[in-house]
Amino acid sequence: MAKGISVGMVAVMIGAMSLMGCKKQVPVDIVQKSLRNALRLHAPLTTSGMCGASVKGLINANITNVVRKPDGVTGTVHVSGAPWTSPGAPANCEGDVEFKYTFTQKTSGSTKRRKTTTTWFLDRVKLTAVQTRGVVFKPIDESSSDDDEEN
Repeated sequence: MAKGISVGMVAVMIGAMSLMGCKKQVPVDIVQKSLRNALRLHAPLTTSGMCGASVKGLINANITNVVRKPDGVTGTVHVSGAPWTSPGAPANCEGDVEFKYTFTQKTSGSTKRRKTTTTWFLDRVKLTAVQTRGVVFKPIDESSSDDDEEN
């Protein structure tokens, strides 16, 4: 009898979880690695806004305080790092950046050995605050769709 109750409870819990659905959350290590790479050379407007001077990117960005919003794919981080050598740039630049990710899932394998692979894509980077001394905040928004457009 006790065995029947525990199996029933498990079935109810699985049913409840499937009704609520599970929201995907971008892992913290992926946020840190992808933003570090993006801020190295692929988001010059954001890094220039943080530094108050025209810079190509941050040499070794330190990504901390990763805070995700309830949807799991957007959030904010604190970024600090040294800019690529540029005249007039400070030695260290700091700011807060908002991010947005998209993802795709691919399921492979037989019914007994199913494996789902999730691939994350950094979709948007937006400068929301600047903590670099002497730099005035200007809102900057860089999204991946801007790179794809031809003028």
